Amino acid sequence: MAARTTEAERRAKVAEACLEFGADLLRTRLSSVTAQDARAAARDLFAWFAAHDAFRNENHLVAARCVAFARALLEHRASASVGEALDSIRELYSALAD
Repeated sequence: MAARTTEAERRAKVAEACLEFGADLLRTRLSSVTAQDARAAARDLFAWFAAHDAFRNENHLVAARCVAFARALLEHRASASVGEALDSIRELYSALAD
């Protein structure tokens, strides 16, 4: 049986993933993303997850892995835009979350 986590722990896991996404934007899209853009993307993504039940025990790891997928997309596909990465997160999470 999987260990239960508190809502604070689940929120922190999703927040960590969103922050890592913002940091990756700065690293992978140097010429097109400002620090303000990266902060806004991380903050908006976290708010989107909050509105879509990502802090439930069965969803928080799915949310974090969807963000990891988008981070890999940005790293390995130079033509991928920030919007495409965000869309991939939302689409995957919507399809895979409980």
